[in-house]
Amino acid sequence: MLGALHQFLDLKTLIWLFPIIFIFHDLEEIITIESSMAANRNKYPKTNFIELTLRMREKLGSTAAQLAVSATWILLIISFTAVMTAHFSTKGGGFLLFTAILNLFVLQAFMHIVQTIMFRGYTPGIITSLFLLIPYSLLTYYFLAKYGQMDWHLIITSLPVSLILILIFLVGNLLGRYFIR
Repeated sequence: MLGALHQFLDLKTLIWLFPIIFIFHDLEEIITIESSMAANRNKYPKTNFIELTLRMREKLGSTAAQLAVSATWILLIISFTAVMTAHFSTKGGGFLLFTAILNLFVLQAFMHIVQTIMFRGYTPGIITSLFLLIPYSLLTYYFLAKYGQMDWHLIITSLPVSLILILIFLVGNLLGRYFIR
């Protein structure tokens, strides 16, 4: 089945799809965050995980406008990464930053799955996590490995970069809280 995808997709196409997949995912979150939180605030079981998640969401920005500012910040970084990766990959450039952000895609998708299980219901972002983020990420990892652009060294090296990127992405949340009160 993956062999059939080669006639429609290549690594460069997957690189250019990176910001598009992200924006579809974040649009689901932006559109549903406020109504989901309002409709389910008192329905959630009172576990430490759920209380922590709700507190974090409120501190990081829980309105659609705040989330949109944060998503714009992250989209700028992802778009820059996609442009640079597409440009330099044809010249033998590396995939470190691209892989580090791809790792965060996978982490975020699994966080949505865990939240959906813990909250026992819909959480903003779960649909695109299941049907866009996870398939895109797995397919991209496959293509990176198939074309010899990813090995264990890159995966291990990309993990600390992913952690640093979390902090950089959180700046978007701070911007959202600053500009949208």
